[in-house]
Amino acid sequence: MASYYRRVFRPSIREYLHVIPGKKSVFGLAKLVWNLVKPNAVTYPVIVCVLTTKCSLKCAHCNNLMPCFDKPYHIPADQVISDIRTLLSHTDYCIKLELLGGEPFVYPELGKVIDAFKDHPKVMCIAFTTNATVIPDEALLDQIAALKCKKIVISDYGVPTQKPDEFMAACKAKGIPCSHTVSEYWADPGNTECRGKGKAQLAMEYNQCYSSRYCRTMLNGKIYTCARASSLADLGLMDGEHDSFDIRKPRTDKEFRKELRKFLTIDYADACNYCDHAKRIRIPAGEQLQ
Repeated sequence: MASYYRRVFRPSIREYLHVIPGKKSVFGLAKLVWNLVKPNAVTYPVIVCVLTTKCSLKCAHCNNLMPCFDKPYHIPADQVISDIRTLLSHTDYCIKLELLGGEPFVYPELGKVIDAFKDHPKVMCIAFTTNATVIPDEALLDQIAALKCKKIVISDYGVPTQKPDEFMAACKAKGIPCSHTVSEYWADPGNTECRGKGKAQLAMEYNQCYSSRYCRTMLNGKIYTCARASSLADLGLMDGEHDSFDIRKPRTDKEFRKELRKFLTIDYADACNYCDHAKRIRIPAGEQLQ
């Protein structure tokens, strides 16, 4: 129960209160709480969905390991849409659906994915995280502007090809909420070698990590403990069985919900064995590979 409160209940309330715009009603909050505590309830604070492993930057210390993909690729929109719909069919609410890359604005079918979930009753907000190297065209900006709840976050590392001011101006012209986060330093995730940590150490690191609450990531029909885990598994650098939940596995609704709740509250993540974030070693943000 403590793990569910820490990983699901509290993050869901936080996202609802601080991400969803407008005044919150007591009824709305009570409805959300009920959908968090009722038997077999599954409410997602954040679903991070990887659309593409292609990125417009080549960050040497990319947490999500995008430069490690020798042949980066786009996930077909029909596959993305089908996987999200399957998950939502066994979920009560998703507070925030975050569309991610790579760089989401290099994904050619982004508009199709947006259109599929623009009015979905279980999705409260659709968000995008971008490096602001690619300015969306008018049609795509209009699609985003038409969403009932939307949010764009610019991650600015000071790379010359980034255009945060131009990106923010384009969003402002369409009335799209856009925040600008400037990072001078990152916590170094380290290389992709296994560190050989024991389960007690893995559990401590995972339970202290932001990703265990806000960054469970969907890629190719599976939900992973974090974005780094999804890339490690996709690259064949880690056996992702412990760190993933297979959306496409045939189950009854009751089985799906029970197994998903169990996954959301696992004690540790194998991905922490391939990550040094817990050491909090500072490195310059966004250093580019040649």
